[in-house]
Amino acid sequence: MLEKLKAKKNGMPLKIIVFLGIAGMALILFSDMLFTDKEEKSPEKEQEQQITGEYSEYTADMEKKLESILESIDGVGKSKVMITAKGTEEYVYAEEGRTDTDSDSISRDSKYVIVGSGNRKEALLKKVVNPEISGVIIVCEGGDRNVVREQVYKTVSAAFDIPAGRISVSKLME
Repeated sequence: MLEKLKAKKNGMPLKIIVFLGIAGMALILFSDMLFTDKEEKSPEKEQEQQITGEYSEYTADMEKKLESILESIDGVGKSKVMITAKGTEEYVYAEEGRTDTDSDSISRDSKYVIVGSGNRKEALLKKVVNPEISGVIIVCEGGDRNVVREQVYKTVSAAFDIPAGRISVSKLME
């Protein structure tokens, strides 16, 4: 075969083989750019989006529940609610440990409790701590009457255990 190629040095087949070889090497070099997602996300960005999503989901759920409760209070009428929260959802995992006491010091050794079988092993989730509600804004039809405002303040303060200074109640513009 090598002899045939040498015989046809000036011929077209040699040029085609060289061109295909160069094109193949170029495809190998650039395959990473051609066949990967253009919006490749770093772990930090994925975690940030997940946290933002959890925060938004949590506050949106609380807003819907609070709107429903407030609208059932006499005189409040239609309402809109905005909730702000400090921090993010926090996961607390179960730990097992031991404490060694020497005459001079105390040392504690702990590790997470792992559950599962085979390839799927996870730390045992003890509890989920929701973000702390830091403020609530309520705009409602009855927000201009003092009796209604007082009821709303008491309800929100009791529901989220926040002082009245972090609650704002206003009249809804029609």
